[in-house]
Amino acid sequence: MKKIKYLKASILDLENIFQIVYNDKQNAGQEYLIKLKKFIELLEMNPKMGKDCWESGFNRDCRVLYYKNYTILYKVNKTYISIKRVLSSKQNNKGD
Repeated sequence: MKKIKYLKASILDLENIFQIVYNDKQNAGQEYLIKLKKFIELLEMNPKMGKDCWESGFNRDCRVLYYKNYTILYKVNKTYISIKRVLSSKQNNKGD
């Protein structure tokens, strides 16, 4: 089983997601973030559950997974899975 490692950009993305949800519904921010991270943890058992980024129109060497309104970009390495970004569907970051 491969462990999840969050890159700095993805940590900032998660902090931003928390703040957005918190600003909308104060008591839902933490709960939403927990659910999102539990979904990401599914990659530990099935690292290939997402699609290749190129198939989804992302100009990056990675895989992509979708959770509600968020796009999770990740890379499967030999011993771990790196979470590169967690983007809102409103963000257009398909290029490098």
